[in-house]
Amino acid sequence: MLAANAVSGTRDARPIGSAGTPDATLDTSPTHAGSTPFDEQIGADRAEIKDWLRLCHTPGIPPAAVRRLLAAFGLPGEIFGASRAALTDVVPANIVARLLARMSVELETQIARTVAWAERPGCTVVTLSEPAYPRALLALGDAPPILYCRGDIRLASRTGNAGCEGNPGDMAAALVGSRRATPQGRENARHFARALGDAGITIVSGLAAGIDAAAHEGALETAGSTCAIIGTGADIVYPSRHRALAERVAQRGLLLSAFPLGTPPRPDHFPRRNRLIAALARCTVVIEATTQSGSLITARLAGELGRDVLAVPGSIHAPQSRGCHVLIRDGATLAMSPDDVLEAMGLARPVAATNIGRASEDRDGGGGGDGGSGGDSGSGSKQRRPLPRPRPADFASSVRGAQASQGRDDGNVCGQPPVHATMATPPSLTSPAPEPPPGTAAILQALGYDPVNADTLCERTGLGITAVLAQLGVLELDGRITRLPGGRFARLTTRNER
Repeated sequence: MLAANAVSGTRDARPIGSAGTPDATLDTSPTHAGSTPFDEQIGADRAEIKDWLRLCHTPGIPPAAVRRLLAAFGLPGEIFGASRAALTDVVPANIVARLLARMSVELETQIARTVAWAERPGCTVVTLSEPAYPRALLALGDAPPILYCRGDIRLASRTGNAGCEGNPGDMAAALVGSRRATPQGRENARHFARALGDAGITIVSGLAAGIDAAAHEGALETAGSTCAIIGTGADIVYPSRHRALAERVAQRGLLLSAFPLGTPPRPDHFPRRNRLIAALARCTVVIEATTQSGSLITARLAGELGRDVLAVPGSIHAPQSRGCHVLIRDGATLAMSPDDVLEAMGLARPVAATNIGRASEDRDGGGGGDGGSGGDSGSGSKQRRPLPRPRPADFASSVRGAQASQGRDDGNVCGQPPVHATMATPPSLTSPAPEPPPGTAAILQALGYDPVNADTLCERTGLGITAVLAQLGVLELDGRITRLPGGRFARLTTRNER
């Protein structure tokens, strides 16, 4: 393994700063300098940054050649200090010629930019030779040789499968899902993140819209930590509206990228990001996903790495839940509450089971079981029949059907070639549903597929109670919703929505 030749020992911190346009980049001004204190900071120095970037980003040097050179010589400095003959014994002569040629102006500019970024407070460049390099990533056959970090890089070293058994502080759970999440899906993500964060679990996600953002937000409401793995350069926020959230993550946890500074969002970057998310987490929990969601790719990658995969069920009529149902059908563990995640991670339950239905019940004013999400609402310990757990390789094969076609629901892997489908979409599902009555679309969208009361709809839409009740009456007359006990309303599906 490459890490066997790595040089150990801590170094003084070299924080990383920002570059690029103001509205799409991270703020690393001195006001944030004290937000992520380190007793012993780490990171590559100027010479190391230059050598690593020259090795990894010289045009015409494939990653496989980089790995062979590192395995043979140990460090980039040793590689560039070796003779041409010694290098040619490891890689072809044409690659050696490119490697030893004069650096291009573009590469020199990138090196200078990275060195300057590395001298700002709160950021670090971590290379494969660092003892702080996340151990969980070393299990990847093609671990990224350079990581660009904002926040506490030591947080990533405490994630994955490398933590001490039974110690929540050494574990992480990935919460992922659809970019176009329902209101209930976002609340479920916050609920899981808050409960797991309170238990000391680090929450890992991808800073995307929808479920990812809600998971980070929920984790930030606890004393726990959160780690955002991004598919752009560490100095760019995507989507740009998450700039404030990215700053909070960097202050309280870790924002990590394997892409060079200034790298914009590209379709092929997000599968690589998803692989890091799966590797850094002890288990992956899919909150909401369509059958074409990139979250199913993350679940497959987690299964291939031997990690546990869990999925939160939803309405059989909700498109955002169909991907989760596919995962459960194919062997993923059903997650009705955060306790199921803790159980999968081998941790004792801190409290009695509290399922999603109970979490929603307090907000929606509902009682009893009408329209709930299922599960036991009692305070005692619940006896459950254990689900058969598939072998990771078998599970990974079964969920390879996540389609990476253009126009997917989370925008993470557009343009990737599709793999064989896990579940074909019936033609009826592709037919457009009839338009809702005029002026009611916002209410229908806020309602989602879970029973809620009028007060909750007021919070989700920003409308007054009079307007909400009036539109609910219109939707009820149109056959779009039904009234439930406890003053709650539930969506009814039309034939074209089934």
